[in-house]
Amino acid sequence: MDMEGDLFTFHLPTKILFGLGAVGNLGAELDERRLRSALVVTDIGVREAGLLARVEEQLRAYGIEYEVYDGVVPNPTVESIEAGLPLAVGKEALIALGGGSSIDTAKALNVLKAHGGRVLDWEGNETVPGPCGPLVAIPTTAGTGSEVTFIAQVSVPERRQKVPIVSRYLAPDLAIVDPELTRSLPPRLTAATGMDALAHAVEAATSIAAQPLADLLAFRAIELINEFLPRAVRNGADMEAREGMALASLLAGMAFNNGWVALAHAIAHALGGLYDLPHGLCCALALPEAMEFNLGARPEKYLKIARLLGEETAAAGVDRIRGLRRELGLPSRLGELGVEEADLNRIVGLALADGSILFNPREVTAEELRELICRML
Repeated sequence: MDMEGDLFTFHLPTKILFGLGAVGNLGAELDERRLRSALVVTDIGVREAGLLARVEEQLRAYGIEYEVYDGVVPNPTVESIEAGLPLAVGKEALIALGGGSSIDTAKALNVLKAHGGRVLDWEGNETVPGPCGPLVAIPTTAGTGSEVTFIAQVSVPERRQKVPIVSRYLAPDLAIVDPELTRSLPPRLTAATGMDALAHAVEAATSIAAQPLADLLAFRAIELINEFLPRAVRNGADMEAREGMALASLLAGMAFNNGWVALAHAIAHALGGLYDLPHGLCCALALPEAMEFNLGARPEKYLKIARLLGEETAAAGVDRIRGLRRELGLPSRLGELGVEEADLNRIVGLALADGSILFNPREVTAEELRELICRML
C-alpha cells in the first residue's frame, strides 16, 4: 500500500464496554462518574421484551434516580424527540436503550437539553456549538453502530424526508454493547439490522473518505457478518452468532464514523423519509445496486470485499450480497415495500440532496440514479 503523502484522521471519543453481561456494569459506570439522576430513552418494544428491567435494576442498585421515556418511534420524528424533553431537563445523564432510533432520539435530546432550541435548529453538519451532557448508549440490535457515531437521523414527516444532525458532540460518552440484549430480536429485524451493518462496512471501505484504520474495521466487520448473520437469523439463541454480529455492528459503526457512507445510504435515507420504511431494509435493497454501479471506481476494494465474502470476483461479491438477502428472507424489490414508480422523481431528488452521496466513489447523475432505482422496483 502506497501511503506517501496521505493524511487521515480517526476519531473515537466513546468508551466501549463489550461482552456478554456487560450491561451489569451500568450502575458502576454511572457511580464512578458521580451521576445521580438519569433519563432512560427507549421504546415500548424494548420495555415489553424485559430489557428495560435490566437497566432499571442497575439504577436502583446504585441509588440513581431515574425516569423512563418510552415514546421512541421507528425513524424518530421531531415530535417524538421533543416530547421527551420535559423529562430530560434536569437529569444529569441520558441512557439510550434500544436500536438506532432510541440512540438517535437520545442524541438529539442531549443537544436540546444542553443548547436549547428545536430539533431542526441543529440540522446539518457541525451545527452543535459545544459539548452536551453525559450520554450512555446501550444497543439492543446489531446493525446501526449508532452507539459510537457522531450522527443522528431525524424524520420530518411534513417534508417526507430524513435529515441528519452531524457533530462530534453527539458521540455517546459510553457504549455498553451486550450481545445478550439482542437474543430476543426477531429474525426479520436481525436480518435487516445486520444488512445495515454490512452496508456501513462496504461503503466505509469504498467511499472517497476511506482510510486505513476504517478499512481494517470495515473488512473485519464484513467477515463477521458473512459468517454470523445467517446463523443469528436461523437461531436467535446462538450466542456465538449474536456476539459476532454485535461486534460486527460496532466495528462497522466505528468504520463509517470515519470513512463515511455513500450512494446506498443516500437512497436508503430517501426511501426511509418518503415511505417511513425500516432503514435496514432500505439498505439491503440499495446496497448491491450501488456496489454494481461503483465497481469500476474501486475495483481493488470490491475484489477484497468479494474475497471476504468467499467469492473470487468483484461481480460475484455483489451477487453474494443479493444471495445473502434472499437467504435471510428479505425483500428483493422496492415494490414489495410499497414503493411506487410515480414517486421516482421525488426519490431521485431526495437521494441527490443527501449528504452521503458526496462520498460516493463515482459521480452519479440524476438519469443514472433514476435507472438504478428503476432496476430496484
